[in-house]
Amino acid sequence: MSEFVNPERQAMNLIRKIGDEVSESGQPLNWPPAADPFMEQLINELVESGIVKGRLSGHGLYGGNLTLEGWKRYEQEKRGKLKGNYGFIAMQFGDPDLDSFVENVVKPAVKKEIEYDLVDMRDVARAGVIDDIMRVQIRDADFVIADLTHGNQGAYWEAGYAEGLGKPVVYICERTKFQERGTHFDTNHCTTVPWSKDTPDEFSQELIATLRRSLELSS
Repeated sequence: MSEFVNPERQAMNLIRKIGDEVSESGQPLNWPPAADPFMEQLINELVESGIVKGRLSGHGLYGGNLTLEGWKRYEQEKRGKLKGNYGFIAMQFGDPDLDSFVENVVKPAVKKEIEYDLVDMRDVARAGVIDDIMRVQIRDADFVIADLTHGNQGAYWEAGYAEGLGKPVVYICERTKFQERGTHFDTNHCTTVPWSKDTPDEFSQELIATLRRSLELSS
């Protein structure tokens, strides 16, 4: 989804790339001339703002490294301390009821009421190792919603990863299944918002109230 490829995120991607390569090699980075004028502008602005250092020549960066401020941001981003102004939803795919409910109820409610985009892995799919992409999406999110309707192990793992990073995690589950069998004992003490396709407004109100409390947003 194009709205997530914004200048701020691209700038953080550049900081991450420089930090990763310098950390691995122990040597400054020589970056050939940027083919994309937008990327060239970002490099220039990062140098001018004192986050990246190096020699700019021929539209490229030579002897590139991060300043102390740049390394601070790099470490904060690795630990999930920088916010991405979006939420991430962990869920099992392929259930028509759940897919429809998320697309037509959950995502619009979050966008309308607290002005956050809510993304899942289908929104951000791109080339690369899917586990690494998922970790980045969770790490950069402000919060995570985990649907436990199917007891999906991936959703549990993603929620646990987010919890470990200190992210607010809100659990949801289809009402009938929640009443019949609950969720895993590691999460049955956590706040869970049951949902039903028959009562979307009731769910939306409770979800948004829970997110406001979790994110310390005014109502």
